[in-house]
Amino acid sequence: MTALTFRDIRVRRGPREVLRVPALDVTEGETLALLGPNGAGKSTLLLTGALLLDLAEGQVALFDEPALDGRARVRQRRLTATVFQEPALLDMSARRNIETALALHEVPRTDRRARSDHWLARLGVAHLAEALPHTLSGGEAQRVALARAFAVEPRLLFLDEPFSSLDSGTRAELVGELRTLLADEATTTLLVTHDLSETQLLADRVAVLLDGNVAQHGTVEVVLERPLTPAVASFLGYSLIEAMQLPTAVTAAAAIPTSASDIALRPSAVRLVSDATEVKSVYRGDASIVAVQGAHGRGRLLLDLDGARIAADLPIEVIRSFEVGAVVTIEIDPRGLVSW
Repeated sequence: MTALTFRDIRVRRGPREVLRVPALDVTEGETLALLGPNGAGKSTLLLTGALLLDLAEGQVALFDEPALDGRARVRQRRLTATVFQEPALLDMSARRNIETALALHEVPRTDRRARSDHWLARLGVAHLAEALPHTLSGGEAQRVALARAFAVEPRLLFLDEPFSSLDSGTRAELVGELRTLLADEATTTLLVTHDLSETQLLADRVAVLLDGNVAQHGTVEVVLERPLTPAVASFLGYSLIEAMQLPTAVTAAAAIPTSASDIALRPSAVRLVSDATEVKSVYRGDASIVAVQGAHGRGRLLLDLDGARIAADLPIEVIRSFEVGAVVTIEIDPRGLVSW
């Protein structure tokens, strides 16, 4: 069954159209990640699917039932739960936050305490059952928010960048725990993120949103390895270059057609070589470091290779030893090239 259906969706803010999605589906049991830069329309699409935002045009259906009037929407919302970037906890104890959500989902009073305590324990915050929101750390509050969401046993879970405000250690822990929860509960999920690693760990499929439009969607592997357009490739971190700037050995090995007007190179296909005795690959050459960059625990070298600007991703602890202007030896895996 299709858990969530978007058809001919248009959302406007004032005179400006901020979202236009002709068709997109989420299949029951899967996790679909909405990936894109800030302002691309990811959260707007999620709020539309969660029936929390009115449409200018189009239709949303949950489990093949269109969301039409107010009464139907209230009933359909009880099939869902939403976790936002900020936990949005009520000013009451962690346990009462969950029990209140269970009451709204018409769970019998006799079952609420046991279910609340179960999910607080499952998320590792049973000891905070009586704690008030203002006494919780960011990670603790988000654990309570997740416990509240899973406690209502949603058929459809909406996650709007739930980890973006957390420190890297807490974020890594919660992403790992969420991965287990989604698998154990088989919960259909729409996840908004701009983080590629979260997408790879949590999602079955991905939709890349650019400027309010779905630029590409498909399995995580296909989208990340075969972007459809230069714009998608650029967002995913690929280096956009001209065919004539790359060594002939690389373009030939990648079978790049002579008619290609655009080429992109995945950063993971660029490898630094430190041992000159290693077996020579399709291409090996020297490049100069133009910039040293980093974010989210990953480092990136921006390199100049005979006029072509390419990127190489490395662990942050490795990349910090490099300086702008230094020359490094690289190898390029032609399987990391795409063309249009």
